[in-house]
Amino acid sequence: MASLTELFQFLDQPNPSVRHLALQNLVGHTPKNSSERHIFIPSSFASTGLGGSTENQANGGALLPNKRKEGQESDEVKVKALKDLSNLCKDQAAIAHDALSALINLSDTLAVARHLVDRDFLVWLVSYTANTTSPLSPLTSMLLSNLTSHPSLVSSLTNLTIPLVPLPKSKHYPPWFLPASASSSSTTHPDYRDPTYLPPNKEAEQGDEIEIDAIRALVQAFEDGASEGVKEGKSESKRKGECHFLSSVFANISMAPSTRHLLLTPRPPFPHPSTADPSDQDEPLLSKIVVYTEHPDTIRRGGALGCIKNCAMDRGSMGWLLASEHDRVRLPSDPTRRVKGVDVLPYVLSPLMGPEEYDIDEMESLPPTLQFLPPEKQRERDTVLRMMGVEILLLLCTTFTGREALRTRGAYNVVRELHKVETDQQIIDSITRLVNLLQRDEGNDTKDDHVSELVKSQKVEEIQDDELDVVEV
Repeated sequence: MASLTELFQFLDQPNPSVRHLALQNLVGHTPKNSSERHIFIPSSFASTGLGGSTENQANGGALLPNKRKEGQESDEVKVKALKDLSNLCKDQAAIAHDALSALINLSDTLAVARHLVDRDFLVWLVSYTANTTSPLSPLTSMLLSNLTSHPSLVSSLTNLTIPLVPLPKSKHYPPWFLPASASSSSTTHPDYRDPTYLPPNKEAEQGDEIEIDAIRALVQAFEDGASEGVKEGKSESKRKGECHFLSSVFANISMAPSTRHLLLTPRPPFPHPSTADPSDQDEPLLSKIVVYTEHPDTIRRGGALGCIKNCAMDRGSMGWLLASEHDRVRLPSDPTRRVKGVDVLPYVLSPLMGPEEYDIDEMESLPPTLQFLPPEKQRERDTVLRMMGVEILLLLCTTFTGREALRTRGAYNVVRELHKVETDQQIIDSITRLVNLLQRDEGNDTKDDHVSELVKSQKVEEIQDDELDVVEV
């Protein structure tokens, strides 16, 4: 162990070859099953800042006694190593790749993750992920996913803003640049001029630096990541990285009511600031996420369904979630505003549908996008995601408004056909409960009811201290 920790001192050396060699010998010890992984993990009492006062460092936030606690020196070495790994994420591509891989593996532990939510590092992490020329954005997306899997750290991201410079007349995509994304592995926007050294680009109408919500920048990156040609790495595509794991970030954010509203509140088009005057064309970030429930990537599909499921737990938003985008409904958080509906039902039903044919009356009851599907239509193959789709329908059935919407829009017909071919007993049982709710008679006593315990899910109070799913490389 001593020989490995001695390598920490080389992580901040001026010579890139020395930095990389030390990192290459360390990264293999970061996975969860490594016997030497503990050399990176500080104690839960370790101070989160290396730049604070001596007194603060000694007290570790008043959690340590006044005298030097045994092991504190070891903690300081580990925290310094994590800080160096964070800095190496901005290094040359090969070095940054290994540094990000190490932090992804280690960040499943809260004792490590809490040292990575330093504001400066988070601003860079989000800016780099959102920057279109960042080749390692899939890895930074994974790191953000792991950091937000710790409920106590989610607010560090949801309260974050990052700098953005508008370039509305740029000849290149995108018409903005994120100056905090600086890294040796990415390139600067060709029309951006750093005011520190050059006057602003008048031809591109370069504007003053503004602050933009980090979550909105990540949703924009998530959208761009699904653009044609990104996976193949074609130069004409909008991005260099697909950022599928950002869907897990959004799902993590939507777990708690305190942060769920960030996905449910209508926002102006990116990159207009959130302070822009409200418009009836504003739409919530959730609308941009739900469209990926049938994307080829399992992670992206699962994150989209996870966001819908979590938001469906907000009974006050049920009517809005089910309303069509052509409708205008009162915003739950601001009844004075009428906004476009999210219309999540087609995106929930479609993964549950296969190539089966419906009678014309049944077909016409389905949402228009689900009518006359091609014979090669495939049902969701992942058992967990099919179960999630049925659970969402159960959640929507917890209100009379939801049950009526499912009845009039063909949900029963879809789950009936799913039941015929389903082999998983848990899903079959859930379908049975769903059908019982949809087929039952409604009276005055059921039109304002709340059917509880339909879906096996953790309550918000229970997830505050639990850890959500994390990824490892």
